[in-house]
Parts: sequence; structure tokens; C-alpha cells
Amino acid sequence: MLLESDNSLDTEVFKVGSGRSTVVVAGPGSTSTVPGLIVSEITSALAKSAPVIRIDVDLSTELMTGLHRAPSLSAAHGPIEGQKISRHEASTNSRLREQSFRKLIGPDVATAIAYAWPGIDNSWIKQYVRASRLARARTVVACASLPQPSHARAVGLASSFAHADVVLVGDEMQARELASVFGRSGPIIETHPALSLGGRSGSPSKKVITTFLPKDDVASLTTLLAAFDAIPEAWIDDYDLQVVMRFADPKVSQLVSSSYHAKHVELIGDAISARDLLALCSASSALGIAEPVLNSPLFSLAVLSGVSTVVLGSSLRPEVGRGYVGGLIAERNRTASLHVALIHALRLAELQFPNPNKWDEFAERIVGDRRQRNSEVQAVIRVS
Repeated sequence: MLLESDNSLDTEVFKVGSGRSTVVVAGPGSTSTVPGLIVSEITSALAKSAPVIRIDVDLSTELMTGLHRAPSLSAAHGPIEGQKISRHEASTNSRLREQSFRKLIGPDVATAIAYAWPGIDNSWIKQYVRASRLARARTVVACASLPQPSHARAVGLASSFAHADVVLVGDEMQARELASVFGRSGPIIETHPALSLGGRSGSPSKKVITTFLPKDDVASLTTLLAAFDAIPEAWIDDYDLQVVMRFADPKVSQLVSSSYHAKHVELIGDAISARDLLALCSASSALGIAEPVLNSPLFSLAVLSGVSTVVLGSSLRPEVGRGYVGGLIAERNRTASLHVALIHALRLAELQFPNPNKWDEFAERIVGDRRQRNSEVQAVIRVS
């Protein structure tokens, strides 16, 4: 979707920017939070084709308290070898922050991208856009579209976006709202699926955790049931646990029936078709998968569903999960680790996470458009 506006500086920006290559990306930096993870994936995708300067902007650390106890699956994989990423941290002091933006967005910068997350402090974006335009870099604001439109809409941040060249959101309705606010004098408004975290059904009355365990894995089942039993009795009516595991060992059913919250646990031991498996994943509030291997069909279904997923492993360096920002890691033999990860995954139940290939598509949209516009400017110069 493309909603165009009349931006008088657009042509001049691309004339001056022709031949530049560096991209600057600014936004939340902590890989303990979904916004920070998304900025990491956008940065990594862009770094495959251009040198990137990343600026971490975390104006409040309160939102990150305790989140280190549920490590991210995508962050565990680390950077891709050979990428050129220079990382900097923005000051919480407004004056110093603006100075650093002007210093880092230099004459070699072709595009400056700000990532906005409605509901947190985005006051820095006005400064960033101003610094980008002073450097005559193409200025893009990418804003997450969240599933709570009543209080987390991009239109609430319109004044911060007003002087950008392009604003990208994940939802068409939000794009139209922004276009209506800006009129023809504002930025170009576009949508991109990488920025959409909506799409799952509204909050169900029950939070359903579905966990897949290997056949007769009594040890993992014991840990899982203990983690589920740690949910306070006053809350348990809001929770259900589904355990999908083939079993022949009688200990399996005995463990389930003797668990403290047994009335809220269902053991599924029958074979499940691929269609029913996808439906099961899509209907769950959170998933748990024990030791998925590379190219695991089950993990692929979880990603396709966009559901928050906990990988139960014996290693904090799993094979799967690169690029999937809805994944968490739990130690398979530690009850506390699994409990914390599952509870955090349930907090993310309303979000539908993008497929990892969306980051490369987003990067190509940014870099590819820059190449196209630079090519158009060079063509005009040759003709003239």
C-alpha cells in the first residue's frame, strides 16, 4: 500500500544523497524486549547489503526489569559473520542525545531509520528526524502496528513523524489514519507486514499453553508439570496446559494425574495430522517445544502461526530460531527457568510475530528503494 503526499524536499534529498551507502538505524536497544529484538533484526538484514550504524535509544529501563530471566531465542544466535555494524548508545539527556544524532548521521549516510513502538517514550524521534534532514539523508520512520488500537496507534505519534520522508506502518487502517492527519503536505505513508504484530484473535478467556515433548520424556514432563504447578491457585482457572507426547511408559499418565493442577492439564498422546497440528498451534496462547532440530517441521509451524514459543533445551545456543522475535529459551531441566519463560510468553500472547524472512524483505524495501531513486536521479543528470 502506498499513500503519497507532496514532500517538497524529497527530490533534493535524493540528489544530495546519491552515491551514499551507510544506513543508520535508531530504536530500542535491549534484546530483552520485543522492540529491541526487532531493531536488531532490521539492523542485521540491512547490514547484508550496506554498512550500518545502530543507535540504541532506551530512555527508560523500568520496562526491562526482570526480563533477562527469559532469554530471547533470536538474540542467542549472535551477529552474522562479516556484517559491518557500528553500535552506539544514545544519551538519556535530551541535549546530548541530539548532539550525538547529528554527529553519527554524517555526509556518508544515505538513509536514517527510526523504529517507533507506541506506548513507550518516543520523544527522541523528533530530534532524530531533524538531525537526519540536516544531513540530507532520506528519513524513514518505521512504526510497529500493535493489536491494541484503542491506546497504541501510530496516529498518536503523528507529530513526531511529520517531517520524515517516509512513514512505514504494519496496518492499512493506521496508514489511512496517518494519511488523513498529514494530508498532502506530510510524508509518504506505506505499509509493510514486518511491522505488524496484530492478527491473532483477541484475548481468550483461557490462556492455553501447548507443549510438545519427545516420546516418553519423563524428565522433561516432570519439569514442565512443576513449572505449571507453580502458577498460584488463585490464577489457575485462567490457565490450561496441553501436553502433546507419544507415550508407552505408564509413569507419564501417572505424573499428569498426580500433578497439583491436574484438572487443568490435558495429555494428548495420539498422532496428529499436519492440519490439526497447525490449528492447535494457532489456537494456543503460547507454545513449548523440546529440543527442536534445524528445519524442525514443528518449529516451522510455530513460526507460521506467529505464536510466542519457548524452546526447552539443554543449551542456550539452540539450532533454531534465528530471526524469530517471538521465541524464548528455557533450560529443560530447571523448573524456575521454564516457569519464567512460559509466563513471559503468555504476556506476549496477543502479538502475532512476523516470519523471519520479513526482515530481509523490509531491508530490500529500504535499500532497494534507495537504489531505484538514486538511479532515477543519475538518469536525470545524464539527460540534462
